[in-house]
Amino acid sequence: MKSAHQLRRWLMREIHGVEIPRRPPARASALHSPPARNYQYRAWIRSLPSAVSGAAPSQACHTGPHAVGQKASDYTCIPLTWEEHRAYDRDPQGFASQHSLDVKALVKRLNRAWFNQWKMDQGQFDQEDER
Repeated sequence: MKSAHQLRRWLMREIHGVEIPRRPPARASALHSPPARNYQYRAWIRSLPSAVSGAAPSQACHTGPHAVGQKASDYTCIPLTWEEHRAYDRDPQGFASQHSLDVKALVKRLNRAWFNQWKMDQGQFDQEDER
């Protein structure tokens, strides 16, 4: 049995022969959408050298705000080695200040590079986008 309601339904059906109606499924919140996921973007981030040491291989380290048990958007990833990734997860602000790393600016540059490449692949690249 998964929940108290399911247990109650089972007991009522077995003991009393009465069927309790099921609960309607929970709707997704209109206020919060799940974070953006893009496995191709994460693969591209992993193909880059580490943003701190320049070493390879690197991992896609999520840097944005996230809820309990949920990662931030994939578009907030930066490339770090696994040791750097662990150090970043322990103390993000301390890690950034220790390595003189402006995470927001780096994420913005990586996003711009990714989306410009995507536009070129799609044939949608304009001269205005180069600025």
